[in-house]
Amino acid sequence: MKKLILSFFIILLLTILTIFTSKVFFTSNNEAEAIIQQYIEYLNFKKWDEYVELFNYDNEGKEDLLSFLKDSKNQSKKEGIHGIQEIKLVSMKLSNDPEFSSKGDFVYDVLLDMNVRTTSEFYLNGVSRHIFVFNKTSNGLKIETVYFKGLIDDKQNK
Repeated sequence: MKKLILSFFIILLLTILTIFTSKVFFTSNNEAEAIIQQYIEYLNFKKWDEYVELFNYDNEGKEDLLSFLKDSKNQSKKEGIHGIQEIKLVSMKLSNDPEFSSKGDFVYDVLLDMNVRTTSEFYLNGVSRHIFVFNKTSNGLKIETVYFKGLIDDKQNK
């Protein structure tokens, strides 16, 4: 009888741990995917204050980036990030790429379809690959960095 009760408690404990562990990972994945969606929305609608808050930057870094993003001269040039007319999500998936997996808590391989006024090194018309690196912080999940990996050949997407 003791073995039966002990077995029951062990199974119950393992079940609770499995549910808790999967919920923690599932929630973090959903949070990362929601942040990627916000990233796209904030770029499309030029919501610079919200955009900057997605990143794991210190206050000085945030202020510098906001200053650049809100500068009317930079905005009027319509180049780089200011030249984005529209950006759409094509796909996103968790990545286990060893080149990036050691750089953050979560790494996503993301395809974005961009339409820009003037092309530049990181802002090109068409579908491009980006690696989003996330880290857990005291303020929740934040983007550590986004790596631009280049345009994707349309033939690969068909």
